[in-house]
Amino acid sequence: MTVVFLNGRFINEDEAMISPFDRGFTFGEGVYEVCISVGRKIIDLEEHLARLDRSLNAAGITLPPERSLMPGLMHDLLERNGIKNGFIYIQVTPGKTVRNFIASPTERSTLLMSTGPTPLEESNAFKHGMRVQVMPDIRWGRRDIKTTMLMPQVMAKRAALDAGFDDVIFYDDLGITEGSSSNVFMVTNEGELVTRPVSHQILSGCTRNTVIELTEQNGMTVTERPITRDDLLQAKEIFLTSSTYLVVPVVELELDGKSKTYSCEETKKIQNIYIEYLNK
Repeated sequence: MTVVFLNGRFINEDEAMISPFDRGFTFGEGVYEVCISVGRKIIDLEEHLARLDRSLNAAGITLPPERSLMPGLMHDLLERNGIKNGFIYIQVTPGKTVRNFIASPTERSTLLMSTGPTPLEESNAFKHGMRVQVMPDIRWGRRDIKTTMLMPQVMAKRAALDAGFDDVIFYDDLGITEGSSSNVFMVTNEGELVTRPVSHQILSGCTRNTVIELTEQNGMTVTERPITRDDLLQAKEIFLTSSTYLVVPVVELELDGKSKTYSCEETKKIQNIYIEYLNK
């Protein structure tokens, strides 16, 4: 039986109850984080919790009363579930109100944390890469907030899977934004790493930021600038980063009916650098 943490208590998942009037349910109002654990060491923990704070502040959601205790609670949750290598999911919503757009909660915000195993570098995507489809980005304008409102990503990813692909890369008027749950990097034919600058249009990924730091430390040049759709077709390599994907090469891409395959020589090097970082 999986143990979760809900509003101050560790309980079995089948005992966890949230009000049907919680604004996360009635309005999709909430934010989340996903961290990974390697040998029960939570990777980039401070960065994830700092981003949670930023998302809560931007969304106008009150910090849960356990906020200062969360690092210890997260490690306790891993122990209770016997997880060494896995993920921790954190979700915060405003709590319950009457179903009214502007109603203010009078009770605590809802905090849910859960955990489970994950394959990390043993995943098929990490080992063999992914086939992705490029689609217009129909998400809202504050993609820097890690909101639980993921319906556009779900719809896009299902469409890609139905078409025989593994995932999606989105684009807007300025160029490539993100994957459905990842940041996008391109390796040019000159060996330069390129990724879109952080703004309201993309999430500041914790893995993204670590990969930039690690690659620069290893003598690689990283440029943050817009990536056009044509850039993707001209690129030598493309890879995606996220806490659950880690660093995943894109081996094939479809864009506007055109298909291209990619090598992953540089991406494999970056994977090795990142795995060394995880296992420090």
